[in-house]
Amino acid sequence: MLILRIITALFIFSNLSYADDMLVYEKEAKAAIKELAISLKKSLKTVLKGSGPIAAVEYCNIAALDITDRVSLDKGITLKRTSLKVRNIANVASSWEKNILNKFEKRKVLGESIGTIDYQEVYLDNNNKPFFRYMKAMPTGEVCLTCHGSNIKKPLQIIINELYPEDKAYGFKIGDIRGAFAIQIPLDN
Repeated sequence: MLILRIITALFIFSNLSYADDMLVYEKEAKAAIKELAISLKKSLKTVLKGSGPIAAVEYCNIAALDITDRVSLDKGITLKRTSLKVRNIANVASSWEKNILNKFEKRKVLGESIGTIDYQEVYLDNNNKPFFRYMKAMPTGEVCLTCHGSNIKKPLQIIINELYPEDKAYGFKIGDIRGAFAIQIPLDN
């Protein structure tokens, strides 16, 4: 009986430790997302306000991936933005990300607030290396509609078509899921 109690206690302790670890990784993921979102939004708003939407699209074409890569390197993680409807083909969703994005859409339809829609898991890659994966839904905000809405002005649409010939990221409305932040954090063994 004593052995059973010891095994039960160890099981409970290991599960509590695992839950604590998951919270640490989730906080790390959320901090990286916040840093990226603030950086992108701040720089984009500055360019929009100072030079207009055409310059903002040109800026995004050059800087968005660089800003994302900088945050990834600074944090020692893999971070990207993706969507079911991407503008930049560098942001195309993996099959796992598409699956989660589709689940996000279902959760939204069922009434869940976009601000609370996320997903996390631990998985092993092809080399049996463990990773924490996290995705957080991105809502479509007012500022997004200039370039991603239904009524994109003609001169702006021409530039978007030139810079992103395979663009699918338009027709969004306030309250849509614009996409998601996707993060992978390598786990210590």
